[in-house]
Amino acid sequence: MPRSSSRQSKSDGPSQAKSRSRAVPRTRETRPGTPATPPASTRNHGKPSKQRAQTKKKTKPTRTQLEARNEVLTASEKSFRLIEDELQRERIFLRQVIDATPSMIFVKDKHGKFLLGNAALAHSCGTTAEKLAGKTDADFNRTPEQIAHFQQIDHDVMSSGKALQIPEEEITQADGQVRWFSTGKVPLFNEAGICDKVLGVATDITEQRQTQKELEQRVAERTAELVSANEKLTAQIEERNRLENALIDISEQEQRRMGQDLHDGLCQSLSGLAFMARSLTKTLEAQELAGPAAEAARLAALIHHSVEASRDIAKGLHPVVMDAEGLVSALHELAARSSGSISCRLRCERMVPITDNSVALHLYRIAQEAVTNALKHSGARSITLSLRLRQNLLSLSVADDGCGMPEVIHVGDGMGVRLMKYRADVIGADFAIGKRKKHGTRMTCLLRMPGGDQPLPVEVPDLHPQNER
Repeated sequence: MPRSSSRQSKSDGPSQAKSRSRAVPRTRETRPGTPATPPASTRNHGKPSKQRAQTKKKTKPTRTQLEARNEVLTASEKSFRLIEDELQRERIFLRQVIDATPSMIFVKDKHGKFLLGNAALAHSCGTTAEKLAGKTDADFNRTPEQIAHFQQIDHDVMSSGKALQIPEEEITQADGQVRWFSTGKVPLFNEAGICDKVLGVATDITEQRQTQKELEQRVAERTAELVSANEKLTAQIEERNRLENALIDISEQEQRRMGQDLHDGLCQSLSGLAFMARSLTKTLEAQELAGPAAEAARLAALIHHSVEASRDIAKGLHPVVMDAEGLVSALHELAARSSGSISCRLRCERMVPITDNSVALHLYRIAQEAVTNALKHSGARSITLSLRLRQNLLSLSVADDGCGMPEVIHVGDGMGVRLMKYRADVIGADFAIGKRKKHGTRMTCLLRMPGGDQPLPVEVPDLHPQNER
């Protein structure tokens, strides 16, 4: 090739050379006897389009595309780092929460290995929370009985899939101290819905249990003291009741003795004086001394009246005869003695058998006190005593048509009512006293008698129905 054309090609720029190379395609020289090589377009004409596409050179991404891709990767990396940082913060926060909890928190797998544990559990085991993973209860200071108990509970929770609460269980600590815990265990399920882990929370109740035991001990001691005091009080009450009953018996004995003395002594003496006064009256009449005879007759009448009064007093002091119908007879005599300026009657069953003389005497004294109160304070015109028996319920009542009881009873008053109430309590009867619906006062004493299957007796006709409600 001439030099001029070589210099010309050098002087041309790269673009001109490139254009010339595209304008004048190069062809290989062929030797004689060899076939000429066809152009490129003719050579690839017979190949498939896929192979033609592979023969083309791959286009390189532009700088802008590379920078865009780099920015996307950088943003993704930052996002991942932010997510990892957030997850790490949440892990740290959750770790702080469970470590700050005084209760022991742990997660075990089906082999009994710890997958998670907080600081309280680590302290109980004498290790750190990081070293708990992969360990079992047998690796720490637990007794064989405790280990078997934990394994059984964990197995029950995971096999049943239900939570379980253990109110009390003992756990040996790393220092050998035995403390008591209240533990709750909850099953945890994997993605397949199979329970393969258990979550446990154990709260130390040693101090609470000790306090409860001390409280129970104090309650037991206090209860024993109260029982002892109650026994002493009961003994004192029984002794007081015994003394009161003894006093009542002594009083009744003295009244009985006085009544007997009045009947056998004073009444007999007065009867003798009355006989002598009547004899004197007849002697004076025979001597025709009318004045002295009249005086002697009045003296005999006064003595006779004194005899009757003494006998009434004697019967009041010793009223009840020792037989089944003694109470009815005594109440009849009480009504008869009380009749005078006012009417006093007894309504009674034909047969009211009371074999216990002490009960009969207390009932008589109650009726006697009620009649006495009515005579003194009520201003009544009539008094009705009633004695009835219905099945095994004996009813004694005293009713009057007077002014009734006062609304307020002052201190010191109403001793008779208290005595009636006391006598009713002694025999186990119910006592009540109050105003009647229209006017007057009613006292009622109800006593349950043995033998409730007795037939109902026939009532005596009501003598004074206007006095009843």
